Amino acid sequence: MSTSPLSKREIQVLLALVKVHVALGVPIGSQTLNRREDLGVSSATIRNTLASLEDKGYVSQPHVSAGRIPSEKGYRFYVQRCMATAAAGLDEAEIALRQQLEAAQQEGNYEEILHQLARTIGDLSNQLGLVLAPRFNQGIFHKLELWRLGERRLLLIITMRGGLTKSLMVEVNSAVMQRDLEVLSRLFNERLHGLTMAEIQRAVEERMVELGPVPQPVVEAVVRQIEGLATTSGADLHISGTRNLCLKPEFDDPSEVAGLIDLVEKKDLLAQLMSERHGVVITIGSEHRPQAMGRCSMVTASYEVAGAKGAVGVIGPTRMPYRPLVNLVNCAASRAADLIC
Repeated sequence: MSTSPLSKREIQVLLALVKVHVALGVPIGSQTLNRREDLGVSSATIRNTLASLEDKGYVSQPHVSAGRIPSEKGYRFYVQRCMATAAAGLDEAEIALRQQLEAAQQEGNYEEILHQLARTIGDLSNQLGLVLAPRFNQGIFHKLELWRLGERRLLLIITMRGGLTKSLMVEVNSAVMQRDLEVLSRLFNERLHGLTMAEIQRAVEERMVELGPVPQPVVEAVVRQIEGLATTSGADLHISGTRNLCLKPEFDDPSEVAGLIDLVEKKDLLAQLMSERHGVVITIGSEHRPQAMGRCSMVTASYEVAGAKGAVGVIGPTRMPYRPLVNLVNCAASRAADLIC
């Protein structure tokens, strides 16, 4: 396989091939490419250029009599080229996209808002929409409140500096009165205020010994919930649009669909992948760790709220319209930050 640089004509033909293949979803021949893109050269010249691109690993030919499709290397070149030449600022399409995102949102707590956002992203992209909630492990603890909902059920409300709030249900093995919970809340707030969640995870057990009349099992249950906030889990990830993946022609093999569905249902691995991505990130095919994503691309953009970072994104086949999806996740990321604040 040749590793020599691409000529201007090869770049022109490769970018056109990706564009047409994304639109049609089938191998593209030289005549089809010439007819749809009007490259200003003969079909024979395009055919020779495609052969050169295949030799260099940027395209492949599924069958001898078929046209060409982009390889992972071809998609990567296309993405890097498109992102390098992307115009700054909002164009008309991006403004319309932002309006669609805003129109689809409804009032609710931030978990509900993020779930709505994931559904909107999935619908607008016709891919799998993903929204990772801000990770509390990056925030600074402000206060907590404990409320008795039943004899053995509590509501824990944790607020981070900057106003980010999370509500958690806590099941306990001992009965506890509201006045004891108020004492426990005050002690937690005195001993943990101003610490990062990482610091709390390391020190919470030491700081919360000798808590007077509050039953120790109650204290331990609350401590476990606080410690859990410092770890990214599948519960932090909102997903919508699984049906969109199942309908893609690239995933007509039931075993491939099963692997993707299994990944979506488990969520923990996807949540961890999302948490490691900062800024706009595009990964293609074999660049993914999960084998189930070997024929997928993932486009994500991160956002930040009160020092805590989250991410939004889409997963779909490698044959996806990358530039519009980058615009979508960028808009959705800024919208997520605005909605949660």
